[in-house]
Amino acid sequence: MNLNFKTMKKTFTKIIALTTLVVFSSCEKEIKLELKNTAPKLVVEGNVLLGLDTLIEWQEIKLTRSANYIGTTLPEPITNASVKVIEGTNTYEYAHTANGIYKCNFTAQPNKTYKLEINYDGDTYEAFETMQNGPKIDSLTIVYQEGAFGDEGGEFVAINTKDPVNQTNFYMWRLLINDVFLMNATPGNRYRSIQKDEFFNGQELLNYVPSDEFPVKEDDKVQMNQYNISEQMYNYYYSIFNLTAASSVTGDVPPGKILGNVVNKSSPKRNPLGYFGACTISIRTMKL
Repeated sequence: MNLNFKTMKKTFTKIIALTTLVVFSSCEKEIKLELKNTAPKLVVEGNVLLGLDTLIEWQEIKLTRSANYIGTTLPEPITNASVKVIEGTNTYEYAHTANGIYKCNFTAQPNKTYKLEINYDGDTYEAFETMQNGPKIDSLTIVYQEGAFGDEGGEFVAINTKDPVNQTNFYMWRLLINDVFLMNATPGNRYRSIQKDEFFNGQELLNYVPSDEFPVKEDDKVQMNQYNISEQMYNYYYSIFNLTAASSVTGDVPPGKILGNVVNKSSPKRNPLGYFGACTISIRTMKL
């Protein structure tokens, strides 16, 4: 009986030692991933905007070619595309200005459906979006927030607005400080800069801070843009934030391609990236 116990003990010890060796060997093993470079895709960024409290006369669409996953190459601007937006019997031709940005001078109208049409490199691309209604920003305030997880905290830009009753609304906010767009897609703010009114429908949204990572200081010039966006656009940016704001915890969204609403009519298998929207926008500025 004692012999069997000793034998079992030795065997168990050998198994533990072998397991430990395998674990540590696995940790030290170098794994090389060969990531293939894919053919560059057209990337579309832009909205037709209707200002609720600011006159928007120039509309913009930005076109680039996607860069490889590996390397330091920046997206290449596309300068030789044909870009137009169609609304009913109106056709608006966009002209390239610089760095892949195309502009056209027209004022958008409420409740209209806008069709984007791009001709580039032998392919025709299309997207449709209906102008979304929504509220204005009533005012901006500065609120102080305590720091968390080692942050010092500080004063942040907050909005005050009233969500409409009996209407489903989707929002996106963009913050500029001293004319510089600031927003990090991090786990902390990925659900703050885009919102749906599921939990505050018909209520006032008071002292809401869309971006709590960029404190402001005296003499700063701040601007908050509130976009009233479609549900489809909300779902697109929600997916983008989930993908780019991944943390180190289990359950994060795995990397993947997120398709927008722009389609390649000539070659459906070569769909582009990006999104074309039609949004009402409220713009508020403040000098500290």
